[in-house]
Amino acid sequence: MNPEFSKELQTLLKRLNQDINGWTAALGQDPSAPADQYVPGVEAAYQRLKAGMGKSSDVLLRKIEVPSCPASPVLIACIDGMADTQMVDQDIIQPLMATEKEPSTWDRNTMTPVHITKETSWPKILQDLAAGNTMIFAPQLNFVWVVDTVKYKQRAIERPQTELAVRGTEEAFNEILLTQKNQIRRHLLSPTLQFHDVTIGRIQHTTVSVAYIEDVTNPALVDEAIHRLKAIVIDGAANSTTIAGLIRDHPRSIFPTMRATERVDIVIWRLLEGAVVILTEGDPFALIAPSPLVDFYRTSMDYSSSWIDSSFVRVIRFGGWILGLYLPAMYIALADVNPSVLPSELFIVMQGSHAGLPFPPPVEIVLMILIIEILREAALRLPKPLSTTLGTVGAIVVGTSVVKAGLVDPQIIVIITLTALSLFSTPVYELTGSWRIVGFGLLLGGAFLGVLGIVIVTMMVLAVLIDMQSFGAPYFAPWAPFRPRDWKDSIVRVPWTDFTTRWHSTRALQIQWRDPTKVRSRPHLLKRRRSS
Repeated sequence: MNPEFSKELQTLLKRLNQDINGWTAALGQDPSAPADQYVPGVEAAYQRLKAGMGKSSDVLLRKIEVPSCPASPVLIACIDGMADTQMVDQDIIQPLMATEKEPSTWDRNTMTPVHITKETSWPKILQDLAAGNTMIFAPQLNFVWVVDTVKYKQRAIERPQTELAVRGTEEAFNEILLTQKNQIRRHLLSPTLQFHDVTIGRIQHTTVSVAYIEDVTNPALVDEAIHRLKAIVIDGAANSTTIAGLIRDHPRSIFPTMRATERVDIVIWRLLEGAVVILTEGDPFALIAPSPLVDFYRTSMDYSSSWIDSSFVRVIRFGGWILGLYLPAMYIALADVNPSVLPSELFIVMQGSHAGLPFPPPVEIVLMILIIEILREAALRLPKPLSTTLGTVGAIVVGTSVVKAGLVDPQIIVIITLTALSLFSTPVYELTGSWRIVGFGLLLGGAFLGVLGIVIVTMMVLAVLIDMQSFGAPYFAPWAPFRPRDWKDSIVRVPWTDFTTRWHSTRALQIQWRDPTKVRSRPHLLKRRRSS
């Protein structure tokens, strides 16, 4: 027999066999299968993509001739810019145009990328294509090859912008979820570090990952975080703030029950304590749960400095919090409602400074608070060089002008300045807004009922804080419930030799953080031998 005729006959038989297999697969499809199930057919897939996503100019659809599929070309689909086109050319198209292997075995002997999966549902095919994967439609296959060729352009790892520290690591998250995982993995070289991904959103498919240490974190806490994420029904989740507002306890409360941080070292420390961390694709801020109120006053520098310095700074931080909350309210209460409490000399000075002014002290304080808030908001919106100038010049000009105009008492200027500086000592910016609202409540209580009103508002706020929870953990711990064991890292930070147990709020599987019996004893000083 002529060799050329024999070769042509084998090609025709092989093509006929592929056509028969394709027709058989199409005709033998289960009638109960959903309508969006993928049916073998390259041309039909091409027409469906061309009528849908293929109308967009960045969607690349290419048909190539593969030696092992002479009956029909193979369709390659990807999105320009989302997929690494160089990887598609070198690792997918080039090997396919030279292979004679069966399409069902391409993941084992032809294509070189690591992550290759199969997909049979059209909604999932389109979703994977939109995410940056490359889809391979081969004849006579009742599934589609999904090749991970995602390559996002990402921002470089930079220093933290919102949580600055004098000492310690200077590494912040960026917007790419995979990079966030790698940053955590690089610091926690442990096989027990786990990530569980959840996709949120009907239109905007946002990938959220729950990070935890398997042998430390309580499984109930992990399951609760995953359950709350899966229960989210929303068209799109643009950032971690949206997700936190949908899964946190007490969503209507003015107090945040989940801490957001961009610092990697804070995330590492909280993972070691047994908390879970929620990472969001497209947002550089990670969410930490549970987050008691005292956790919002712990900074990364507290664990990079000596214990005495960290404790002193924390005491100053809490003192600034008390000063910022109660100074304006106490001034109003003692000046207007309870003047008999003041010494006579101080009372005369306070009343004398208000002589001839058109407004009472409560109105003056509210007026200055509004001016400070306007200056602060304007400084946030302007470029950095202009915001610095506005903050400095605005404060001086406004403060001097209102005093010279006889609208505000100079004592009010001092009080409002101290109040603003004290509240800004709060490490987490989100909590600053909460305390400003509480400060307004104390101010109203002091203006109407004096010291009694301040006490009543304080008791109401404490009752709310004691009743709140953060992922099942008491929000006001370790004071309510009273847990002396957790005081070692609350208002003060004890020396590292006293850190033997984890926080009780995380309900970690391993309570013991360090074995106190294996601490190296203090070495004795060597004595020099005296020469005889």
